[in-house]
Amino acid sequence: MLLQKVIKQKIFSAKREAVIDLGSNSIRMLIYEDFEKSQIPIFNEKAVCSLGNSLELTGKLDPLGVQYSISVLERFKNILNNSKVNSVNIFATAAVRDAKDGPYFKSVVEKIFDNEIEVLTGEQEAERSALGVILGFEKVNGIVADLGGGSLELAKVKNGVIEKKASLPIGILRLFNRPKKKKSKKISDIISENLSSVNWLKKTKVKNLYVVGGVWRTLLKADIFLKKYPLNVLHQYQLTGEDALSLCHRLDDKKKLSSLKVDQITKSRTNYVPIATNILKQLLLLTAPEKLLCSISGVREGTLITKSGYKLTEQDLLDNFIEYSAFRTGDYGENYLKYYNFIKDIFSDNENFPTRLLKPTCSLSNMDWGLGAYQKAELVFAQILNTPALSLSHSDRIKIALAGFWRHCSVKYYPDRDYVSLLSNNEILIARQVGAALRLASGIAAISTIFLDNLSLTKKGNTIIFSVPNQHSQIVTKSVQKRLKSLSREMDSDFKILYS
Repeated sequence: MLLQKVIKQKIFSAKREAVIDLGSNSIRMLIYEDFEKSQIPIFNEKAVCSLGNSLELTGKLDPLGVQYSISVLERFKNILNNSKVNSVNIFATAAVRDAKDGPYFKSVVEKIFDNEIEVLTGEQEAERSALGVILGFEKVNGIVADLGGGSLELAKVKNGVIEKKASLPIGILRLFNRPKKKKSKKISDIISENLSSVNWLKKTKVKNLYVVGGVWRTLLKADIFLKKYPLNVLHQYQLTGEDALSLCHRLDDKKKLSSLKVDQITKSRTNYVPIATNILKQLLLLTAPEKLLCSISGVREGTLITKSGYKLTEQDLLDNFIEYSAFRTGDYGENYLKYYNFIKDIFSDNENFPTRLLKPTCSLSNMDWGLGAYQKAELVFAQILNTPALSLSHSDRIKIALAGFWRHCSVKYYPDRDYVSLLSNNEILIARQVGAALRLASGIAAISTIFLDNLSLTKKGNTIIFSVPNQHSQIVTKSVQKRLKSLSREMDSDFKILYS
């Protein structure tokens, strides 16, 4: 009964909230079960309405886009009515901000939702996009660039603090649909003039360039395809600055696109990709970043942070996600913490497998579906690689996935080696060690996780010490001894069982 009460409390304490983004090219609605716990939506739908399609020609929103938008928003309203959402945040960006009839469209949408709509200024949009990126990475240093249909937002971020912001009227729809009288001027010149107007951009020494926006995600999807990169996860996908420039040269006109036959570039994006590569190319040449990184987190997530007042550190985000994931997968007693407390003292913090990754490894590798050891290991590996945690880099995912794999089967087995090749030998070695430690803990917990509370695993010099109270000596079975021996071999250490 007590467990049922705890489960009900957790379920009903969830704070469902929605955010609707009225963009220049598309309208999107996302619903989060509990944004503070998990920044991955349970509902995510986009409709390409092209509100800003005629903005450069008429100064007004596109009539067909408005008509389609209203039908989409009425459907979104019906979904919200049946979704038990506690709060709805609706905001509009460049098209509604700049159109003569933007205020009228705003009033129509407010009537549909009986909710106020916030029309963001360019600087607000830049700030919120940067907040979304800060949410999705461990440490943010560099330039955040969010390319939409109506504008390009830029923000300078140093150690997670937003220092400068700018908004430029060079969105992809705006440039593609510019009037004939303006077409005498090359797109590249328009882009150059606008980027040059941001004084702080030229003076910034850039470590990283974080790109946000659908058309830039399309470019990076194409790169994943062309490189046959094994991990098909866009968030935190990264390129060197030089590789990013090479990609721009490969995708900068329609003929090149058609010859490459990249399925990831849809027909609806084909017209815009050359414009997006032109903007990105000039931005790369101007800022010369060491790395380009993709963020799926941007203005929508930044809006929820702003509106909800969340003050979340990177470690809070990871801990909250782990707790949320454990609960969603049935670990109501948070047994993963028992595994963590049991193994943590034999691992010191290091760059190859930071201790911040130990808790997620203990939680995400947990699986007991009655499958064979290797089948379990394969499933855990695939599940962790694709886990919806924003704060995990690609190398983090692979390290945790490998450790999870080796928790469930012997280290003599390997998963898909294409993934393993993305890590250094030292990173693989420590993943093997963490996996072996969890395999030992799992062998003990197979009897009962209660025993883990009464045992300890420590390291003194070059010896792993397994301390066992005399009354629990029966848990030191041949299987447990074998796993302890395997762990000591992986850590190039001796081992000792200490009864007390």
